[in-house]
Amino acid sequence: MKTKQWVLNAIIGSLYFAITMLIAPFGFGAIQFRLSEMLNHLAVFNKKYAIGVAAGVVLTNLVFSPFGVYDWILGVGHTIVSFIVFFIVTKHIESPVKKMMINTVVFSVFSFMIALMLLLIGAEEVFWITYLTVFLGQFVTMGIGIPIIQSLDKKLNFNKRMEA
Repeated sequence: MKTKQWVLNAIIGSLYFAITMLIAPFGFGAIQFRLSEMLNHLAVFNKKYAIGVAAGVVLTNLVFSPFGVYDWILGVGHTIVSFIVFFIVTKHIESPVKKMMINTVVFSVFSFMIALMLLLIGAEEVFWITYLTVFLGQFVTMGIGIPIIQSLDKKLNFNKRMEA
């Protein structure tokens, strides 16, 4: 990767961290509203952004997560697995909006990993209810992110910035 790509990913990771920090109490637990998750959509425009987002998740979970090593493994794992599945599923899809919709579904479906973590640490007791609430938080946050990221891309051209 070029220096510019590393710098952009550092900015994205820092932005993820800062957004989560602003609403930290709502970014963890069974009822989550982690606005920074809308940054997952950056990977729609260039997969290299996944590095910055994943770095942001690592840093955020290391500093803020009340769930310690479980969140470092399963929380970060959720991001990595979701990105891998997203890249495989959308390999032949061109439309950014369709890709963002699929990205939203993939990240929401794989939020079972977060629900599992909450069960393992004893923070929650009923898997399906926990999964439903985490799923809905992820789905709503990323759904809100679609028009926001799409609008920002029209002004900033994320792919061009990463590749220039």
